[in-house]
Amino acid sequence: MTREVLWTRAVWELFEELPKPDQDAILDHLEYLPRFPHMYPVRIKGRFRRHRWFQAGNWLVYYRVVDRTVYIREIWPARIP
Repeated sequence: MTREVLWTRAVWELFEELPKPDQDAILDHLEYLPRFPHMYPVRIKGRFRRHRWFQAGNWLVYYRVVDRTVYIREIWPARIP
């Protein structure tokens, strides 16, 4: 069973502003997300607790799985330059 992946408007706008290599890294990780949404760990503490996450290049991507939908909730810098 595959799930629909939805982005919030703010996250999508941020994604479009990223350099192409960062966009490609995020999209590579999202390739299997509709089929295997629970493959990444859940944050226990902090601002994004109860969100699943993965690191793609210099970015952390936070998402939630609700029924048959995966919601991309935030893209956060993995490190400050």
